[in-house]
Amino acid sequence: MTAPTETKQKRTHHIDSRLTLEEYQMIVSKAKATGYTASEYMRRVACGYPLQSMVDQLSVNELLQTRADLGRLGGLFKRWMTENEKTKPSLGSRAYQEVDSIVSKILEDQKRLLIIAERIIKVKKRI
Repeated sequence: MTAPTETKQKRTHHIDSRLTLEEYQMIVSKAKATGYTASEYMRRVACGYPLQSMVDQLSVNELLQTRADLGRLGGLFKRWMTENEKTKPSLGSRAYQEVDSIVSKILEDQKRLLIIAERIIKVKKRI
């Protein structure tokens, strides 16, 4: 079953439900995590409509932002290395070869972050 269409129908019926304080807090908390009101959250759960967790979406965005930051950092290192390749300078206590190794590690970390983000998205699509 798919979620309601963009055209909103007037909702005139309601169902009352008695909850304990813990149940109420759990529903409100889960609704906030998905970005829905408690009413919309309950409707989606009861009708089998898909839910998207805001926490997961924010996590994926943060992973992708970190990946982009690593890419920029790697780019700066590459530029520094290219401009100073002939002199083989050191960066503080790091030798040229160590900096090259750091850039390689950054690229590996970038790939891992992308894989993790893709896994999160795939898991959410299956649910």
